[in-house]
Amino acid sequence: MTKVVTKVAEFIRWRDWGPGKIPFLCSVLFYIGLANRQFSPTFIIEFVLFTVFAIANAAFGYVVNDWGDRELDALHGKRNAFKDLTYSQGLIALTVLVVIAFLSGLPFVLRPRVPLLWGLWAFFTCAYSLKPFRLKERGAWGLSVSALAQWSLPTFLAFAALNRFGHYDMLMFVLAATINGATLEIAHQRFDRTRDLSTQTGTLGCRTSMGKLNRLYEIALAMDKLGIGTILIILSVSLSPMALDRWLITGGLPLFIIYAVLLIVSFREMGQSAKNGRVYDPFYSSSRSAGKFLHETVPNLLLPIYLGGLATLYYPLNGLLLAGFFTFRLILGKADWAWPLKAVKSWYRR
Repeated sequence: MTKVVTKVAEFIRWRDWGPGKIPFLCSVLFYIGLANRQFSPTFIIEFVLFTVFAIANAAFGYVVNDWGDRELDALHGKRNAFKDLTYSQGLIALTVLVVIAFLSGLPFVLRPRVPLLWGLWAFFTCAYSLKPFRLKERGAWGLSVSALAQWSLPTFLAFAALNRFGHYDMLMFVLAATINGATLEIAHQRFDRTRDLSTQTGTLGCRTSMGKLNRLYEIALAMDKLGIGTILIILSVSLSPMALDRWLITGGLPLFIIYAVLLIVSFREMGQSAKNGRVYDPFYSSSRSAGKFLHETVPNLLLPIYLGGLATLYYPLNGLLLAGFFTFRLILGKADWAWPLKAVKSWYRR
């Protein structure tokens, strides 16, 4: 059974998207529940169903990308989900995943705007990777569509499916998600630039000089920092204050204080990297830094845990969702949650 699960996880490229996308989705869902004051078993069920829906459709997107990149990945020597499958076997596997993705969305299909947003999500996911569109090779268009398909539309869908569509906070979450998605795509294209140039792949990273790409990446990282801060401000405004018995719970203020400190330190790190002639890269770097903590640990670990904790305080059964997230992120995801504490301890001893 374990081997089957491992093979399925490898086929859908779970490690490439699960640890980053699912935590943000959980943050969005926990936030919607808190903002709508949805404290009931119904919310728990919808949380789980939408998470399954998002996972199935995200997996479909990445597998479709591998299907479109079969020949290119062979030239690059990159791993591809269809490498060891015949054309017919690959087509059957892709069809099964399409059916699963479709069935997962049925619980929400009758809700306003969900069918339209879902249809757009499916279209742009396919258009990004498959001919005749294959937008990933059309420079800036590919970058935009990647962020739209992987981040903007899923966030819109979450707000539509859980009945909070149209509020100002939705737009802020979508904006932050889109910026983050674009930043990740620039980081990825920058990382893959050499291999893409060898096969004349028309990504933005290949069409742009390395100097301009580095500058674009620096701007994107700065915007991503502000996007994370925007979400924390929204939490502080929308969820603060909320009374719980004798306690007064402030929305996102504790996280915002952590964010403010990290923001100052990470900008100093960026400046130091520039002085040393290096490019500051928190995503494709093995070194531990305030920037890595800000761009990865805060949105992918602290934010969902904090919001899940608040949701559990108001409705203890939400602790099931929080426990599920802990299991996914810390155990299955093998998140290195202890390194920030070690870094602070090391700094304090100096």
